[in-house]
Amino acid sequence: MSKLESIELFDRKSGSLFVLFLLLIASLSLSLEYSNFKQFKRFDDPLIRAQVIDQEVRLINDEPKTSMKLRLDNGSLCRCVMSPYLRDLRGREVLVELQVAKITFLDYLKGFRTRGSIQEVYPYLSLKERWYRIIASAHDEQRMKELYGALFVATPMSQEFQVLVGAMGLSHILSISGYHFGILSVIAFFFLRPMYRWFQERYFPYRHGNRDLFFVVLGLLFIYLWALEFIPPMMRSFGMLCVGYFLHDRGIKIISFQTLFIALGILLAFFPKLFFSLGFWFSSFGVLSIFIFIRYYEHWKVWQIFLALHFWCYAVMLPISLAIFGTFGFWHIGSIPLALLFNLYYPAVLVLHLTPWGDLFDPYLIQLFNAGDMHTVSIPMGIGILSIVLAIIAMRFKIAFWALGILGSATLIGAVYQIA
Repeated sequence: MSKLESIELFDRKSGSLFVLFLLLIASLSLSLEYSNFKQFKRFDDPLIRAQVIDQEVRLINDEPKTSMKLRLDNGSLCRCVMSPYLRDLRGREVLVELQVAKITFLDYLKGFRTRGSIQEVYPYLSLKERWYRIIASAHDEQRMKELYGALFVATPMSQEFQVLVGAMGLSHILSISGYHFGILSVIAFFFLRPMYRWFQERYFPYRHGNRDLFFVVLGLLFIYLWALEFIPPMMRSFGMLCVGYFLHDRGIKIISFQTLFIALGILLAFFPKLFFSLGFWFSSFGVLSIFIFIRYYEHWKVWQIFLALHFWCYAVMLPISLAIFGTFGFWHIGSIPLALLFNLYYPAVLVLHLTPWGDLFDPYLIQLFNAGDMHTVSIPMGIGILSIVLAIIAMRFKIAFWALGILGSATLIGAVYQIA
């Protein structure tokens, strides 16, 4: 008897129809966004309600200013420079007057900078900020508060600490994405499965247990996504999770490029602002690199794939990462074993923060970050773009796969040479 295999979802004709459907949805979404934009631009200096996402005092033209990132009630993002003497308003809703006369529709979609002034501060504190303050209360050192805030509730880190984390190659570990979603899904399934099985055996043995548990876990993850205010990398992960299960439940192959492109197409069609999110594209490129590796080495054992993927993803992501951010250090290479340890560390600290010992690892982490070094390296943007082009070609040709690995290795050697 031949083995049943999963099938692909689209052929050329049905795929073209699906693309046309997405273009229709995208045109409707953009029309709605443009209508909101015109409403937003009715006045040159509108009063609009917004939530303070990030707030930090920075030197701007050698003068201290408060740089404040806002999410407007229409969903658009903007950054304003204000007085350095403002109290901490992160997580609060404010009524702000903005100067929008020169803002274009493209600015509105991708986020913009403008001048503004706060007219009123509301007492409401967001759920995300309340969670952050509970987490931060377990730590004394400011960097540890920022680290665990970023790790659990995606609060922004200070610019200085963010640069250090990037130079150490830890940004992808600390920024919540599909990596964390996957760990949380496994943890939730592990704890819910015995409880569900007890009820299933007694009251509804006819139910499909895994399917029911998937929707329960999906509901919990959506609540988490909502509480974290729909950050783009998590939206990509959540979209792929939904699309992947829908296809898997119908016997359609899910570890394929089609799954990724379907999820990305649906998300971009319904939420066009994601197109301008760097975190969304970094997350998507990371998944693409994983699927490329599995395409050629899916015959390997699971533990071999697991280990090799950490080295492969590091090499693939390095050129575009350094081309954009340009920060590197000797500890950067150490991010590979740290990423492996993270699979044990993340669930451990998650549990510890439910106890009085949330700061158990703080002394070791402080030593780690104190030992970190920061250097600026120059990697041409053309190298980063080349890595993306090679990744696209590698979906079809293995020679591009090898070229992609060589490019990542050469970029690493070049970066080490520059700081040595």
